[in-house]
Amino acid sequence: MPAAVEHLTTSPFNSESAKSAGAELSRLSSAAVVRRLTPGETLVAEGENARYCYQILSGVVKEYNTLEDGVRQITDFYGAGEYVGFAGAAEQRQTVEAVTECSVRCISRDALARAVATSTQMSGALIDLLLNRLDRAQERIIAIARKTAGQRVAAFLVRMLEEQGRSDFAALPMSRQDIADHLGLTIETVCRSFTDFKEEGVISMPTFRRIVIEDLSALFAAAGERAH
Repeated sequence: MPAAVEHLTTSPFNSESAKSAGAELSRLSSAAVVRRLTPGETLVAEGENARYCYQILSGVVKEYNTLEDGVRQITDFYGAGEYVGFAGAAEQRQTVEAVTECSVRCISRDALARAVATSTQMSGALIDLLLNRLDRAQERIIAIARKTAGQRVAAFLVRMLEEQGRSDFAALPMSRQDIADHLGLTIETVCRSFTDFKEEGVISMPTFRRIVIEDLSALFAAAGERAH
């Protein structure tokens, strides 16, 4: 397995809300089935019966919709410690597919609903998780609506740094096409943005999936954000 992917799975896309919900959901894990997926394998498809929600134990998955014109829109990427498949309807609204080798715990929606109904801590943790998910969706909507292509790519790199807890390099297990489908860009535009940042001395790319940050302040400026 490439070093970049190893790093991402050992320092995953964890949020505080995901960790909080994870502590509560762990009591349901004894009755859950664990699935192992290979890259490109579908965990659950759009339109399927939404019987489960899923905890990512290792690896990275992508969640997407296929539009009427065949264009794929990736709504988000999730790593170890995070949850996908919280459908509000009887049918799954998005397809979830493995980006890397993954282990995923399948938790019954019925069991989850009973736990939420009987535990205020559980319901509070789940609300925190879903609000965090909503915040991420709103940030992406604003980025697509208001930011330039370069700003979107830079903001994506900033997010990868933050979620991996690093400032020196970002590991990118997803393809450039996946990034393009997530940011509402073409793959040519994504690649050109990476090249521009490299020529400007903002980043270097020793490997395809490892982006070294040479000038963190410039990256934040390119994203239209302030360095923390």
